[in-house]
Amino acid sequence: MIFRMLKVIKLYLLVFAIWLTSGAAMAKDLVVDRAIFEDVTAAMSLDQVKAATFDPAPGVIFERFSRSTFWVRLLVDAPADAGPLAVRIRPTLLDSAMLYYPAAEAGGSERVLDLSARSAQKDARIELQPGLSTLYLRAESIGAILIHAQVMTQASGMAQDLDDYLELGAVLAIYALLTVIMVGLVVMRRDSLGVFFFVHLLVCLVLYILVFGFFETFLAEDWLHGKTATRLTVIANFLSFCLLMQSVMGYVGMRRLQRWTLFASAIYVVLMVLFFVADRHQVLRFTSVFGALTTFALLGVMLGMFVGFSKNKSISLVARLIAGFLVALFIAIVCRSMLQVLGVLEGGAFLLQSPAWRGVFIPLGLVGFLWQRDRVQNHALVESQIEKAIAEVQMKDKTQRLATQSQFMAMLMHELKTPLYIIQVATSSLSRHIAASNPDIKRLDNIARAADDINFIIDRCVQADRLDQSDLPVHKTPVALKTLLSEVKNIKGYERITCSGIEQAKVVTDFQYARIILINLVTNALKYSPPESLIQLSVQEAPLMAGQGLTIRITNAVAGAGRPDPLKVFTRYYRAEGAKKEVGAGLGLWLANSLAVKLGSELRCSSDAEYVHFDFQLELS
Repeated sequence: MIFRMLKVIKLYLLVFAIWLTSGAAMAKDLVVDRAIFEDVTAAMSLDQVKAATFDPAPGVIFERFSRSTFWVRLLVDAPADAGPLAVRIRPTLLDSAMLYYPAAEAGGSERVLDLSARSAQKDARIELQPGLSTLYLRAESIGAILIHAQVMTQASGMAQDLDDYLELGAVLAIYALLTVIMVGLVVMRRDSLGVFFFVHLLVCLVLYILVFGFFETFLAEDWLHGKTATRLTVIANFLSFCLLMQSVMGYVGMRRLQRWTLFASAIYVVLMVLFFVADRHQVLRFTSVFGALTTFALLGVMLGMFVGFSKNKSISLVARLIAGFLVALFIAIVCRSMLQVLGVLEGGAFLLQSPAWRGVFIPLGLVGFLWQRDRVQNHALVESQIEKAIAEVQMKDKTQRLATQSQFMAMLMHELKTPLYIIQVATSSLSRHIAASNPDIKRLDNIARAADDINFIIDRCVQADRLDQSDLPVHKTPVALKTLLSEVKNIKGYERITCSGIEQAKVVTDFQYARIILINLVTNALKYSPPESLIQLSVQEAPLMAGQGLTIRITNAVAGAGRPDPLKVFTRYYRAEGAKKEVGAGLGLWLANSLAVKLGSELRCSSDAEYVHFDFQLELS
């Protein structure tokens, strides 16, 4: 959808072109010279001021925050038969403004005009004699002193009004396009990023309208036309920008910077409260400094984000160059405005125009960011769908391979078990008919032992295959410990096992799982210990995270196979170098540990110079 919305850029550029074209036809200002004087006492009379030394001033005067009274001297060249002249002060935010000008009649007394009201600053009418006249403007403000004082003919005033409203129309058209887009996105997606984009967009538009006194065109509410609403919106503008950036940081994963931005947002909320209960001059002064520093920091974050964007090779070079140009221009404009706010740069013409320029870059920035976000999300969605499809194919293939493997293993085990059984039966039958002194009896014993070894490996392979197929469900029930330990009596070589510790207890476990684990551990100890050595099986109480339990420890002496590596001993197919001469497939301990994990436990291996220990824990009933 965002790609269809990008078509509004054509209309946006058309409106912007009309705005720029209108700016070329500037109304003629009759002021030919400006000068400024600061009255720190705020008590000097007009006669005293006239004798003071004035400093040359630019067309737009900016004096930051001061409790002084400023006098602006205007040298006006009035044309003959011009009629009443229009006096315009922008941005109409002076708390106190008095205009002193000579009478139109020769020898008349000097006149005074009160311009403290916003409507009077926006447009006041005076009459002057043709030729050069000197006017004095006395100005005070609890905020920054920003004055663009103009004197013009009625025709020029009408031309400026037309230019102002054409600019307003262009800004409203641009913001209206983006507002429709943002409302649609907020309704459809309902994410915080879209909401904060929308809020910041509206705050910027309201600030522009308030600064230049356009609200009276739409609403008749007096409080909206006053200076309080404008100054409060300045603080709200910094707040909305911080909230927008913290949402963007959360989107790109800058969690630590996001917390600092939220802290800055909280400070702006406090400043909005203090604006009504504390000295407004000091609140606005602190806001200007803190706001400028915060803006510089957020611009730095924005620049870092763009660097990451510019390295994305999946975006066309043209798109990256255009975005780079717009970001660089936006940062340059904002930085210049903030440097003027801090008093680092002189002059205020650019600062006066910066609210209008927001109508250019903020909508472009919003659309650009949303376009990139949608592009990334669509790319991620396509990748996830591809990965899901690949995973499904791989899972299906794995399932099929496991099923085939299971069928093959079942067939192979069956085919091997049958001849093995015949060999074992034949060996046993022959052994009963041959005398013990016959040398062939030893050969028959070797055949029987080899058949047992093959049978042992086959059993381990079958159990491993069932585990791979998840064909060993867990069913925990109370089991008598004595019953479980009696299973080792069926193991060949049982006479070497010595039991100690607790025997009369009940544990909660899956009997078949615990039986396989115990048999594998005991069989392993018998296989890798010296012949005729004893295997110690001890049971002791041990605390578990879920309550009381038992630890079954199986200990055997170290033989020629050496000590196992505790980090590898439970790895599938692992066999130490010294153990490879023994019959086995490296599945027994892996199988035992895998089953222990299914029971919510795990096996542990430890060793010293003489003994190897394997521990297995069970939960008491």
